Amino acid sequence: MKYITVILSLIFLSNTLKADTFNHNGVTLDYAVSGSGPALFMLHGGMVSRDDLSPQITVLSATHKIIALDSREQGRSSQSPEQISYELMASDVLALANHLGIQEFSLFGQSDGGITALHIAINHPERVKNLILLGTLYNHSAVSEEAKSYLQNYQWQPDMADEGFAGIFTENWLKHHGSMEGFNSQLQEMISMWVSSPNFTAEDLQRITAKTLIINGDHEDVDLAHTLTMYEAIKNAQLFIVPGATHFLHQEKPELLNNVISRFLAED
Repeated sequence: MKYITVILSLIFLSNTLKADTFNHNGVTLDYAVSGSGPALFMLHGGMVSRDDLSPQITVLSATHKIIALDSREQGRSSQSPEQISYELMASDVLALANHLGIQEFSLFGQSDGGITALHIAINHPERVKNLILLGTLYNHSAVSEEAKSYLQNYQWQPDMADEGFAGIFTENWLKHHGSMEGFNSQLQEMISMWVSSPNFTAEDLQRITAKTLIINGDHEDVDLAHTLTMYEAIKNAQLFIVPGATHFLHQEKPELLNNVISRFLAED
């Protein structure tokens, strides 16, 4: 039954999404719009695409106008000669909102998408109505030096197939590129961003005015204390910790997550 539900959701999504492209700051951003109602941007995690959030997009498009984009240099969006950064991805989202004539909107972001959402909510608080952060950190110091060292020394090789850390990204890369050419180069660019950013402080988080929902699994890689500091720093924040869930909560417990997010958005 679970797999039938997923298949039906993907069929429904493919029939209702309106895909388009938008050029900004040296890249062609691929995005899709579905549903109607208040605007909600859906921002995916690193090295994947908006498809990663399909179960959430399908449900939330029943009550919101969903704008789901593939972040620059990821998914269907084009490459750029510039080093990727959360600042650039945030500027892409704002430019797309302006292009679509959307002044105020809500943001949902998972992992890298959550950090991108933080950039917008901190620096442009007047634009953000609701902020939903899943598996998000606000400062790279939350990542251990051991983990950073592992990432900085990681080199993917074609014979590694789906093994190890990068294995969670290879299927998505193949789907959108057809071969693994360029994969390691892109991964190294992403790693450079991951080990050096974001660099927000608790004081920065206090600039957020949006009603905020912070969601994490209790088996998240980042220490729970970091998440609690973020929760305490944001004035109008709620916190939801999910037992037995990891950084990939959106895939592990989609029905629970969708229900929590829907209830949060319905509070407006």
